[in-house]
Parts: sequence; structure tokens; C-alpha cells
Amino acid sequence: MTYTLARPSATQITVAVRVPHAELEPFVSKAATVISDETEIEGFRKGKAPYDVVKNAVGEFKILEEAARLYINKNFEKILREAAEKEFAGKSFEPVGDPAISITKLAPGEELEFKITLSLLPPIELPDYKAIARRVLASRNVPAVTEDEVHSAIGRLRESRAKLVTVNREARPGDRVEVDFSGSLGGVKIEGGESKNHPIILGEGRMLPGFEEAIAGMRAGEEKAFTLAVPPDYRAKAIAGKVLDFTIKMNSVQEREVPAWSDDFARSLGNFSSTADVEKSVREGLQTEKERKEKERLRMATAEAVASETKAEIPEPLIERESKKMLAELKESTESMGLKFEEYLTHLKKTEEGLRREWREAARRRVKIALVLREIARRETIEPTADEIEESASRAIAHRDLAAEDIKRLDRAALFDYHRGIARNEKVFQWLEALSF
Repeated sequence: MTYTLARPSATQITVAVRVPHAELEPFVSKAATVISDETEIEGFRKGKAPYDVVKNAVGEFKILEEAARLYINKNFEKILREAAEKEFAGKSFEPVGDPAISITKLAPGEELEFKITLSLLPPIELPDYKAIARRVLASRNVPAVTEDEVHSAIGRLRESRAKLVTVNREARPGDRVEVDFSGSLGGVKIEGGESKNHPIILGEGRMLPGFEEAIAGMRAGEEKAFTLAVPPDYRAKAIAGKVLDFTIKMNSVQEREVPAWSDDFARSLGNFSSTADVEKSVREGLQTEKERKEKERLRMATAEAVASETKAEIPEPLIERESKKMLAELKESTESMGLKFEEYLTHLKKTEEGLRREWREAARRRVKIALVLREIARRETIEPTADEIEESASRAIAHRDLAAEDIKRLDRAALFDYHRGIARNEKVFQWLEALSF
């Protein structure tokens, strides 16, 4: 076997391989056996048909194709290892993505020729990232918590502890009601248009536009029929612009009683003796959140500032992989809100492919930032411990609230490899932040 290596760009190599027929020949008989194992050949049990019979059944070229596949699978890593040792001695050689392999010559009695195309992590020319980090971190600004913010937070806290009291009156905005309803279009029930004891907070606007207004004023036990014109731009295109018929029964009306702001209420929240204690805790929590947001802003600003001055040619497979990841993140976020991803795309008048094209520059920027952080870690010898990786992975699993069976099905190696990068990036940011002290 011989090969020649070419570098069309800084992030791509091609290895053209030539294999003498004598070296390929042992794989030809193995290929015939493999095909015999997978093919029904009359008069023979699977795997027992002789070479000539297999050749007559499937053709010589199919056997040669299988022989080439077997040869490449066995020698692929060896070829790359030798190429790296010979051509990249003392240099970075880190393939990314899946290799592209194409057979360029395959014929009976002839040598086999094939080509391997690989994308590589690019060489990274970093700027003075220490100076950039110091400059960005010098802009740190955490605004003080205002009294209005404290009062708003306390108001939300009181709202969250509101008691529901069943009342014998008409439903008003702010009330919690439970209803049975059924919706139809032209006499045909619409998908998802029927529910029993459906809870609604009047005024929140979670139902179809106009639905909550139509049931305001009803009392428990009352029934009503009404029509509703759906806006033309409504996200569910199947009913957008249509006129729907609804029948509804009001099952209950509940008033929300918000507790008074008092020391008794403060004590009901836990380890507090007065409203002053709660206000102090709320103020501290708001301040901590402001500091967290500023920390995240500074981290992103630092990473983007360093990346903008970094010279690197980003491989296409990495951009493609990142755009797929961004699409998966959007899909998960959409579905977590109870929306169908396909309907969401229809509402946006977008396609998956269109979004990926639009996000190409954002994906390239995200990849570049990841490579910058990786290179800083390499230069400064920053590496997470096994415990830090384990902690990062455990937090992610806990955040996703996975069932025990789902956790068992996780690819642990891939999970920990991913969180090795997460933990490493965290340590890089901590190292950069320490420069400002």
C-alpha cells in the first residue's frame, strides 16, 4: 500500500491510497463469505456457498466492492496514524466530523485506489487574550437593586400564595375558572378543540383571542354557545382566519385572595420573623441575580472580543454540526412550551433548511468561540478534574429531570466527553476573570 497526501486548505487533507491487487486479494475471499452469509443462494446454507457460486449469484463487482469495504475498514485508522506521524510530526492533527471515502479505481485483477477526505481543526492564531480580558472585565457594572424592584418581587411572591375561594357570582378578569368546552369548524370537531374541567385564569390570554372575553360574566352551571373569528395570522394554520363554533359550560368560578403584607405572612414563608427579613432576603436575591447576569454578559463579551481578533479558518463540517445543534435547541424549547415544532415553523413561514442557512454566520461565530476557549485551555494547561466533569454532567441530568430508565439509556462516554468541554470552558472563564484582580 502507498499513499499521497494533499492539503487543499488549512482545514482539509486528502489521502489518495493505492493498494496492489495482491494485497487486496485475501479480502476478496472474505468478501464472498460475508455476502454468502447475507444472501439466500439456492442449494446452499447461508455462509456455505463456494466463491464461484457466490460470484455467479451476485456478480464479481459486488464481491470486489465488499472486499474494498473490508480492506478500508481494517486499514483506515492505520493509514491516518501513519499519515499523522509522517506528515504532521510535532504539529496538530485533529480530525473533525466524519471522513468522506470514495473509491476511484476498482476492477478485477487491478489495484484498488481510494481517496480519504478529512476536515481538521484549524490552526488558531490568538490575539493577546489576557489584555482583551482585562479590558472587557474593567467594564463590569452591576446596578443596585431599586425599591420598586423589591416591591414588585414581593408582589409576585404574594400572588404566588393567593388562595382560591369558590364564589357564587359572574366570572371576572383575574378569576380562575374551570370549563368544559368543545370547538368545531363547519360542524366538524377541531383537533385539540375539546376539554373537560379546563382551568383558565381570565385575562392571561392563553386561549384563542376572544375566548376569555366570551366566557367572562358567566356563572357556575351556566352554558353558552358562541362563534369566534380566529385571526388570519394565528400560529395554528389549520384554523387561522376561520370562524369556529364553541359550546361551553362553566363548572366553577374561583376568586384569588392575595394575602396581606404582614409579619404573619412573612413567618408563613419559612425562616423569617418579619416583613423586614423577607425584604432583606428578596433584595439580596435580586442583587445576586443582577451579578449573575453581569457575569454572563462579561463572559460572552470577553469570548466574542477575543474571537473577533482571532485568525482561524473554520471547517465547514463544524459549522454544519453547530447549525444542526441550534435547530435541535429551538425544537426542544418550542416543544417544552407545548407547541408543535412544525406548526411553529409554519407560523414563522420558515423551513428547517432556511433557518440553518440564516444561522450560518451565528453558527460559525459559536464554533469560533468554542475553538478559542479550547486553545486558551491548551496554552494555559487548563483541564477539569474527573470530579468537575462528573458534577457538570450530574447537574445537566438533574436539570432535565430524566426518568431512571432514560438515564440508563444515555451514552455515558459521549455525555462525559461533552461535559468535559463544558467544565473546561468554565475553568477558562474563571482563569480569565482572575486576571482582573
